Amino acid sequence: MHRGATLVELLITLAVIAVLAAVAVPSGAALLAGIYTERAARELMAAHRVARFTAIVRTRSTQLEVFPESLVVRLFNGRDTLVVWRAAGPATLGVSLEGPAYPLVFAPTGLPRGVANATYRLQRGDSHRQVVVSRLGRLRVVR
Repeated sequence: MHRGATLVELLITLAVIAVLAAVAVPSGAALLAGIYTERAARELMAAHRVARFTAIVRTRSTQLEVFPESLVVRLFNGRDTLVVWRAAGPATLGVSLEGPAYPLVFAPTGLPRGVANATYRLQRGDSHRQVVVSRLGRLRVVR
């Protein structure tokens, strides 16, 4: 009676597993890049909404600053500003950010002031998204 596996059978099994892993890993990396890029786009949109609704609720102007390392919402208090919300930026997810260097400012009514339209390009590997902010503060994600 023969029990167990021979060394040749084990090596063939390991070779088959290695080939399957070599095929699956690149597609898994592309999937992860897509997930992280989509998450960064959603976080940028959330920061925009926080800035807008903070302006409405507190009836003061707010400012959204978008940096690769952080997303910051500031509340204007006279000549001073107060940080009311902060989140990690796209760079913490390994996602690169391209976009305007100016902050977005919201009036107490929630409408943008000044140059409010912007397009932010987020990319990780082959995956990319664009977050487009219209003049009226509407948001959309473009793939």
